[in-house]
Amino acid sequence: MKVVKVLEAINLISAVAGKPQQWRVVILQRNDGHFTFAEEYFYTRDNKGKFTTPGWARLYPQGIFASAEIAEVEGRSFFLQKHKVGC
Repeated sequence: MKVVKVLEAINLISAVAGKPQQWRVVILQRNDGHFTFAEEYFYTRDNKGKFTTPGWARLYPQGIFASAEIAEVEGRSFFLQKHKVGC
């Protein structure tokens, strides 16, 4: 899958660590030409104090859509409802 668009990251409190963590939605084009979206979260991994490797981890893609625009609308709606942002 190819990344088409990366939406703005939002800070949310991690349920596991209880600390702020960045989350975002990415719009992807599937190999069949359709579009989907996936959530990503930013992580920092500490290897016994020797070094830190930051990066974005992607969750499973959601849905199949005819256009990137529809995937973006659905991705934003899914994200806001799931994380109760703005509620």
